[in-house]
Amino acid sequence: MSQLILTITDEGILNNLLWMLKRFENDGLKIEKRIIEEEKFTQQYLEDNWKELIMTTGDSSDYYKSEQYYEDRVKDYEARGKI
Repeated sequence: MSQLILTITDEGILNNLLWMLKRFENDGLKIEKRIIEEEKFTQQYLEDNWKELIMTTGDSSDYYKSEQYYEDRVKDYEARGKI
């Protein structure tokens, strides 16, 4: 599996590209999500993507020491059936 992340500033190009990519959906292409810049820092975006944001901001040592980290690990292990 491969992923491709694009930043497209022109709405017309974006619409044309999405139109073209949708032609490949029957061949196994899946458009996971479309992030619009205005939505980037909404509360819902933060709730859905907080782990990724923490990991990309540099020093994450506070996260690894936090209670939230341990809660996340428990959820991960439960999801994998290890607990």
